Order: sequence, then structure tokens, then C-alpha cells
Amino acid sequence: MRKQTKLVAVLSAAALLAMGASMTSFAAGWEKDDAGVWHYYDSDDEMVTDEWKKDGGKWFHLDEDGEMETDTWVDDDYYVAEDGHMLTNEWKKTMADEDEDDPEDGGEHWYYFNNKGKKVTDTDKKINGKTYYFNEDGEMQYGWHEEDGNAYYLGTEDEGWRAESKWLWLEKSGNNENDLDDDDDLEVVLDCSEDDNCDDEGWYWFQSSGKAYHDTGKKKINGKYYMFNEHGQMLYEWIDGKAVEQGSNAQLDGNLAKGELATTSVMRYYNEVEDGSRGNGWYQIDGAEDLDADGDTDWYYIDDGEVKYADGGSKDFATYDDDGAVYVQRIKIEGKYFSFNEKGQMQDGLQYCQADGGFYYFDANGYQKTGRVTSVENDDDDYTFYFNTKNGKNGLGYNGLKDDYLYFNGKRLDADDDYRLYYYDGDIYLTNTKGKVQKTSKKYDIENKGIAEDDVKVEISGKKVVSVTLASGKTIKAEDLIADAEAQFGKDVVTEDQIVSVPFIQLYDDDIYTYTNLAGTKAVEGWLGLNK
Repeated sequence: MRKQTKLVAVLSAAALLAMGASMTSFAAGWEKDDAGVWHYYDSDDEMVTDEWKKDGGKWFHLDEDGEMETDTWVDDDYYVAEDGHMLTNEWKKTMADEDEDDPEDGGEHWYYFNNKGKKVTDTDKKINGKTYYFNEDGEMQYGWHEEDGNAYYLGTEDEGWRAESKWLWLEKSGNNENDLDDDDDLEVVLDCSEDDNCDDEGWYWFQSSGKAYHDTGKKKINGKYYMFNEHGQMLYEWIDGKAVEQGSNAQLDGNLAKGELATTSVMRYYNEVEDGSRGNGWYQIDGAEDLDADGDTDWYYIDDGEVKYADGGSKDFATYDDDGAVYVQRIKIEGKYFSFNEKGQMQDGLQYCQADGGFYYFDANGYQKTGRVTSVENDDDDYTFYFNTKNGKNGLGYNGLKDDYLYFNGKRLDADDDYRLYYYDGDIYLTNTKGKVQKTSKKYDIENKGIAEDDVKVEISGKKVVSVTLASGKTIKAEDLIADAEAQFGKDVVTEDQIVSVPFIQLYDDDIYTYTNLAGTKAVEGWLGLNK
């Protein structure tokens, strides 16, 4: 005789509580033995074995000994909960059926059981609005995942859903403990193996389909442009546009061989890694290593990722010093003029702009100035300059007389201590320490090295010097003074000052802008450019 109590009608309240909420109303035929294990007996009073039984809308399984199974796999495809009911439309994290006897073999994975109670295998499935992937064993996939040649990211071990329409900062595939692979080797997608040019981590964009974007070049995302390499990594800061397909972000600036430089035309700037969108506007940043400008913080103007710069391939923007070509170009930005060199670095101070035929001045904020500007640094000293205020020549250094002051390409021609004779455009003028042109014939203390005398009688007609008479009684006429000045053309007018001073502007330490007699260099306004 069995030692169990046959339940003919309804279980006691205590038994119901012991079984849990899922088994609130077992039909007649369920019995619980002294060990607390449930069994099911059929109408012939025979114990049912190795069979599913439905109760209260849920299925329960009896094993080969007739015991109701709990918290275990059934036939490797189904799973019963702690109260014995078969999981349907439910998740369960557990070890695979074959690993249960040896917890060290394998590990826990997430499984999903469909409305028939069977685990989902070898497919992707949308669950509560999110897409998940399952392998042939039903294990939910996570981390980097490749499907049909496309790369996806499925979150961490306890997430698993496909990233869609979002940015993620991730370690490259094959380099993340959250990546899953059957062979314990981390899955490698997007060609990001050790032999490929991938950064160890970076930003990735996952499209609405969940596919990681990995076409080279720029892509518009949420109204902004971003740059990617073929591995799907967002590129940022300075980028050598010619190397995008092959390079990682770390290699796209500074990837050239030693001594080799890129051209500014191929360099692009995208915002720092926290943003990464295509640069627009003013940036105070370190320059590009490929332009040999790294380590120098300068202002750059970026227009849709492209750098404003002086065209280093055009003679229109070049002058030359002892180190080679110097390129400066005026560029209009938002109605204001600024100057840039061939690397795109904004220039300030006094600049010679070859294409515009003269000197311009840009303040510490880069703005082009007009009118009178004092304390212009030049030749290790400060000078007063005047820059045109009229349209067409706006900002160009003024040449000639203005309000009785004499200017040479904007530079006011001052005497140092007394009075100085200057050659300008075929005539001789006498100025004081403020650059004021003298109009009265009388005796002056002349500081020119070729004279260097006090009480020199100077004859002036209008504003032009006619002659000078030295203390010795020697008179030098204007034509001889002019000849003396023109004899200095092409020579060192900085240190070899003669009877008459030839005006000059010294720029870039060893560049002297002055009159010269070199063939083919005469300018329309009478000054002849660089003395080489």
C-alpha cells in the first residue's frame, strides 16, 4: 500500500501554499509524497512517467520516475521553473543541459523560450521591441556579433539586445571580455585583428538596422557629418584624407615617413573625440603632425572640415626668406579679413601678402586693422604704421604723403633723434622723429650716416628737398641725392645707411622689403619688393 495521500478532490490550503502560486488548482490525480515530491496518477491509478501534464493552463513534466521536475532542462529544449511550470515567453539564465552535472564546464547563458515553451535557436528574434540573436544551442549572443557579413553590437552578457540608432564607445572586436565566441577566442569583426589598423577603442555608429556603419569617408548623422575608416571607427581631430581607408585614428595624423609632409589641402579637422562631428568655425588647437605643426597651439578656421590656408602651391602667396618660401594669404571670413599661412595657422602682426601687393596688419585676435596703428613690432623695434581705409585698398599699407607724414608701405618714415633725409618714389624728403615732412628751408641737424652733421642747410621747395649744404660749404643737389639713394638699390640698406636713407621693412628676421634694381621686379607704385 502506497505511503502517499491520494488527492481525490482539492488540495489543502497548506499544500497549495507549499506548491506556490503557479499550481493553485491541481486536478484530482496529483499526489505529494512524504518527501514533498509531486506525482500524477491517471484514472487507472497508475503513476504517469516521462510525460507532460497540463494543469491550470500551465504544463508540468513528470520524469521517468514519475517525479514532477523543477528548475531544470527537459529534453534539452524546454525548461521548468522552480514551481515546475514550463517556461513560455520567458527568459532564463542557466547552464546548458549538458553542463549541469559539471558547473566548471561551460558557464551560464541567457535563453529565451517561445510561446510553445521551446528555446529559441539559430535566429534573431524581436522581444518586447528589442532584437536578440541566438546561436544553434539557443544561447543569447552578446558583444560584437557578425551576421550575414554585417557587424552588430549586442550589449553586455546580461543585455544582449541589438544597438540601434545610437553611438557606442567600445573596445575593438576581439579585444573585449564581453564578446562571445564558441572557441573562447573573442569574435573578430570589421577586420579589427591585431594585424589591422584599428585603435583599441573608439566610437561606433549603429544604424536603425543595427548594422555598424563602416564605409570610409564622411556620413551625415542627425544633421552632422562624421568621418569613418573601413573598420567602423569614428575618426576625429586631424585626419589625413588620403589615408582614411587604411588608417586608424592614431595613424591618420603622423603616419608619414620621417621628413615627409602632407599638404594642407588633404588634411581635415573633425571635433575632439567627445564630439567627433565635422569641424566648423574657429578652433584654437594643436596643429597636424603631418604638417609639422604639432606641439604649436594656434587658431585655425575650419569650414566643413576643410582648413583655410595660404595655397602653398601658388607663387601668388609666396615670398622667400633664407629658409625658403613663406606663404601668407588674406582670407575673408564672415565679412572680416584674416591672414593664414600654408599650414592654416592664423597669423597676426605685420604680414606681407604677395597676392594683394603689400603689407597688412592683423591684431592679436587676427582682425585686419585699418588707419593709424602704433607699436607695430618690426625689426626688433616698434613703429607707427598707417593702413588704407578706403574700399579696394582697405587695410593695405599706405604709400606716400598723408597729412604731411611720409609712409612707405604703411611704415611711417621717422628720424631716430634729429632729422633724416629719405628717398621716396624718385624724390628726397626730410622728416622729424614723428615722420612729419619738413617744408621750411633752414639749418637742420642731420642724422644720416653719410652726413651726420649739425646745422646743415636744407633747401626745400614745397615738401621736396632741393639741395643740402654741408658745414664744409659743399652743396649736394637733389639729383645727386637721388643718385646716391638709387646706388643703394639691391644692397644692404639696413646697415649701410648713406647720405640719404632708402626706406625698408624688415620681416621674418632676414627678409628686407625695399627698393631694388633687379630686372623685372618694379612695382606699379614705385617700390620693388624683396631685396634678394
